[in-house]
Amino acid sequence: MKSPSTLRFLISFLIVAIVVLTDGSNAAQAATPAQVRAAKELNTQIRKAGSLFANGKYDDSAAIVKDVQAKVAELAKDADDALIKLLEPVQNRIIRAHALLELEGIELPKIMPLAPPQPPMPAGSSGVSFVKQVAPLLVSKCGNCHVNNARGEFSMVNFAALMKGSAAGVVVFPGDASGSRVIELIESGDMPRGGGKLKPDEFKLLQDWITQGAKFDGDDPQVGLTTLAPDAAGQTGPALTVSKSTGKETISFAGDIANVLATNCNGCHVNAQRVRGGLNMSNFQGLLKGGDSGPPLVPGKPADSLLIQRIKGEGGEAQMPMGRTPLSSEVIAKIEKWIREGATFDGPDPNQNVVRVAALAKAQSSTHEELSDARAELAEQNWRLGMPGFDAKTVKTTNFLLMGNLGEASLQEYGEAAETLAPRVGGMLGAPSDKALIKGRMTLFFFGQRYDYSEFGQMVEKRELPKEWRGHWNFDIVDAYGALIPPRADDYSLDGLISEQLAATYVASLSDTPTWYADGVGRVVASRIAPKDARVTEWSNDLPGVLGSLAKPDSFLSGKLPPKDAAIAGYSFVKFLMKDSKRTAALLDALRSGQKFDKAFSAVYGGSPAQATQAWARTASRRR
Repeated sequence: MKSPSTLRFLISFLIVAIVVLTDGSNAAQAATPAQVRAAKELNTQIRKAGSLFANGKYDDSAAIVKDVQAKVAELAKDADDALIKLLEPVQNRIIRAHALLELEGIELPKIMPLAPPQPPMPAGSSGVSFVKQVAPLLVSKCGNCHVNNARGEFSMVNFAALMKGSAAGVVVFPGDASGSRVIELIESGDMPRGGGKLKPDEFKLLQDWITQGAKFDGDDPQVGLTTLAPDAAGQTGPALTVSKSTGKETISFAGDIANVLATNCNGCHVNAQRVRGGLNMSNFQGLLKGGDSGPPLVPGKPADSLLIQRIKGEGGEAQMPMGRTPLSSEVIAKIEKWIREGATFDGPDPNQNVVRVAALAKAQSSTHEELSDARAELAEQNWRLGMPGFDAKTVKTTNFLLMGNLGEASLQEYGEAAETLAPRVGGMLGAPSDKALIKGRMTLFFFGQRYDYSEFGQMVEKRELPKEWRGHWNFDIVDAYGALIPPRADDYSLDGLISEQLAATYVASLSDTPTWYADGVGRVVASRIAPKDARVTEWSNDLPGVLGSLAKPDSFLSGKLPPKDAAIAGYSFVKFLMKDSKRTAALLDALRSGQKFDKAFSAVYGGSPAQATQAWARTASRRR
């Protein structure tokens, strides 16, 4: 017999878990009105199932869940990408409903995947990688006919399409290479027709991948193969190499050019499933690689660059962007000047998506209020994604935007507490008192229960949050937020939780600070502001076990530990470093001045972080 509190938890868990709203999502905007209506009808039915479950009518609830499951499966047949995206939240919550109903002894039909199975590549597997090995092979050999086009009604535009097969049927049978139609066609010499025959080692690679289960090791099976493997796209002419910006240029790729590409070339050459002319400009490296007509840039010579010729409509070719408003003369002049100045790159990574490069550059150049407004929009988007169907209350203070499914009075109270903590945290870290601690404000998401917090992690951050966590932070220039569950009674300290997230976010905003250091500083600050916090005690109690699991003292620096263990090790290590207040202040001052973390750390501590972990491990082990 379950306790009343357990039953209340399960009821609230299921009611939230099976609520499905798709309004406001990108998938809903791309889907047809009929598809949206169908999804809303499923939502109405699943709400009824939740109500029945809450009243103990498990069989009736299960009957509706079965019906919704069958309708989802029917809709998913031959579904396009937009409908698959629309159905994914419904499917996820059906899975969670199954888990709870099965606890009541109710058997339900097996849930079928929305798209062909894409088993993940096992961690540490030595098997063939689809992303790194198979995708480039398919793009180079089959690109013209089946990636950029769909000859014979067969498309390989992405992994999902490949596994779906052609109009004649499935062409890849996981685990059965000899029985797979694609292997038969290659072996007979009929395919590929346009990209040259496969070499024996290439053919074996494809066979091995299918034999090993035809597994997908990427993040999203709907992403185009040309985006996964831009280097494999056909090209002619000499390859260009990335030239880093000297700082003397008057036109910035990140600040001036990236957004032009992201805005005007999307769908054809940026983030496209079928890139036109083999030209993938989703990142700077792809832009340099060029397409079927060769590299589009001749650094220093805009008049000779195909990119300029196409956007001006010269040489008898259609003016780009095709089917859209031509670029203004001012924008074209900027692109010409950027090429004349060497077509240099000033973003963080030439392989980074141009949409992201543009967003980072905009955030860096924005004022406090401009960035604050942009983050408020992101907060709304993240809330709708993580908590669909639940309106959020919002409260805005000097340093924070608070958002949550709590009462406005509670949020106002938490906002006042956060504002009181901000100068204390800033003072402890030597932050200038005449500036906002976090440029652009920091969003604080408050969740009424653990399930809501967990859903946020899954839907927004695509990860499982450790069950011990009651909050965490995130910073990447474009966005800065903390997500937390307010304490009930005295189980832990709200001051400790907020100060931890505030300190970590502030330190992360300085230079290129690694996560382990920012997170460690946040926890040290929390332990000083709320030393009696039960979480602080748990961190100390868990340390011996974490130390015993380390293969090397610096294992946690490179992400080789589970998040929970890495955070505890990082806290202990940074606490060891921060005992020397002068060195801590010197390191933070160096980061505030713009120095790179590794260089500043080495100058202050006389060695690398990995070397410093040796002394920490010896000290920590003696205290075990």
